[in-house]
Amino acid sequence: MLIMSKKRFRFRNYLIIFIILCSFVYLLQKYNNKINISVLEYGELEETINTSGIIIKDEVIIDSRCFGNVKYYYNEGEKVNKGVYLADISTADSAEQINAEIVLINEVMNAPENVITIGSSDVNKYSNYTDEELNDLKKSFENALANNKLPVFSPKSGLVTYVFDGLEDSFKYDEVMDIMPSRLHNLEESILNTANNESVSINDKLLKVVNNFEYYMVCLVNNVDIASYKEGTFIRVRFENYDKIVYGYIEKINPGSDESALIISFDDFFYKVYNKRIVKTELIKNVYQGIKVDKKAVTEKDGITGIYIKDISNIIKFLPIEIIGSNEDYYMVSLGEIIADGERGRITVNDKIYATVKTFDKLVLEPDKVYEGQIVD
Repeated sequence: MLIMSKKRFRFRNYLIIFIILCSFVYLLQKYNNKINISVLEYGELEETINTSGIIIKDEVIIDSRCFGNVKYYYNEGEKVNKGVYLADISTADSAEQINAEIVLINEVMNAPENVITIGSSDVNKYSNYTDEELNDLKKSFENALANNKLPVFSPKSGLVTYVFDGLEDSFKYDEVMDIMPSRLHNLEESILNTANNESVSINDKLLKVVNNFEYYMVCLVNNVDIASYKEGTFIRVRFENYDKIVYGYIEKINPGSDESALIISFDDFFYKVYNKRIVKTELIKNVYQGIKVDKKAVTEKDGITGIYIKDISNIIKFLPIEIIGSNEDYYMVSLGEIIADGERGRITVNDKIYATVKTFDKLVLEPDKVYEGQIVD
């Protein structure tokens, strides 16, 4: 009886071990048959160039002409008209400074029209004002004498900004067409915000007034990519952190040995970049429409480029594809020639016609784990 009990015990143990092994093999096979699937959809794919753009604006820098306490009357980004009262500086020397400005205005008002030239020197800084604007400025300065404050007026219409980047002198608006690729390397901003300043010294920066109608962006692009662009054509641009596509106009391309400077003008979206200098940018080369396919799912079979799909019967099938565009992660694939609604499109590969992919196909993302005709879960 003892011998029989031992045999039964061993048999039961062997049976348990056998069941465990069978279960393990089943689970292993089931796991191996499990594949990652993605459902294909129709959509758009952008081919882009990631670069940095240098924003170049028509801006006027206003510096302090004396020591004193400054008070600003406009907020960052506000639009102002030419001649408005932007700020004032309280100073004991204000009377001398104000009288000097009145003298300059009188010189322009009394000068013959044919000798008035536009410039930035003290002598002719008011020469681009109309007679009416000059009279208004003169009255404002005369009123300021009684308050012991040196007024600061806007020399042009535009947006007010207190943000300085340290590159204002390096990138002048009227010199933008001469910018070569070598000037766009190793740029560093030195940000200064004067909005909260209470006291100023002579030649301290006060603020800038920026023309909000048109601006430029200069980008450094390698010569392989620059071949896609031509002067006198439009370009689609997307600025970092914004989804909106902005249309610019390619004014000029200045070539270098390996890279070129792409000079683009804009008349839109300025309110987002008016106080910026270096911005990360996407240049959109092409927009393709079709079926977007993950690059890692694309393979070759018998010398033909294609993908594997899982059909409605859970059978793996290979379908040739026609790639019409790409970016870093995806291919855009043609639907082919559609003969009838609901049917697969047709493409020609090596003079032979094949059915190709369509929307809602179940794409196999790991082609090396399957073969045509395989049945999977």
